[in-house]
Amino acid sequence: MLKKHKEEPLEINFLFMAEYPLVSIGMPVYNEERFIRASLESIVAQDYPNIELIISDNASTDNTGNICREFSLQYDWITFHQRHQNHGPIDNFNYVLHKSKGKYFMWASGHDTWMNNYISSCAHLLETHPKATIVFGCSNWINEHGKTFPKESGWTDTRGLSVIARYHTVLWGNMHPILGLINSNALKQSKLLSTVGADLIALASLSLQGDFIHAANTHWSRREFRNENTYEDKLKRYKSSEYEISKTIFSRAFPLLRLPFELFKSVVKSNISLTDKIFIFFLLIPGLPIKYLSSRF
Repeated sequence: MLKKHKEEPLEINFLFMAEYPLVSIGMPVYNEERFIRASLESIVAQDYPNIELIISDNASTDNTGNICREFSLQYDWITFHQRHQNHGPIDNFNYVLHKSKGKYFMWASGHDTWMNNYISSCAHLLETHPKATIVFGCSNWINEHGKTFPKESGWTDTRGLSVIARYHTVLWGNMHPILGLINSNALKQSKLLSTVGADLIALASLSLQGDFIHAANTHWSRREFRNENTYEDKLKRYKSSEYEISKTIFSRAFPLLRLPFELFKSVVKSNISLTDKIFIFFLLIPGLPIKYLSSRF
């Protein structure tokens, strides 16, 4: 069913598709009342006509749930799920993915915003490049007041690269593509794990399945408001009771220990050739320690 608004819909001109495959947007949220309205308004303003938005509130203690419920009552393509216990962010990310029905899927945070052509631009590229697993737009950074930072986050379009080069690109790139538009079938083979580095594990697995495409004509704005200036600041958040990523004493002491195991495991289980697997292993063995050390600075 095509997206319906209670007000008059935007005039849309899609010459590139005869049909509009359903795009599912999963929004796992927790205590986002400061920014959630701006995020939802930018999704409502998307010019792509066939969207479902699944919101899951992870037992927020502020007004997040009421704002989300307001939007779900106004738009029949928005579904709101109120969870009465905080299950941690990874569980909530997987929850909205499990509830999705679309050919393509995108996670959306409750504090970022998107250009109104973000979904249409990404969907067009996925439809016209069946070997792709992810399409993502340009990204810029905004502060809590919506002001743009003089900071940029680049990424590489992997079309034409070998699977080894694709994997290497993901290993050393930023994690922004995890919030791009993703082929649902590929993603459901690479669901997020409850561990530090879950986004890297998922992206690495997706890179073994197909290309990552950069949609240069659209962008999204990542809101930076946590004031985490160091690697230790981020680990402290991961270890908190709200995140529930590091649950055991061992995982708290060694939060990154599971990461290399899962990366090697995803390569072993992939459908790529044995030769490619061996080359990727040789990339990972020296690469992971170097990546770990470089991430601390």
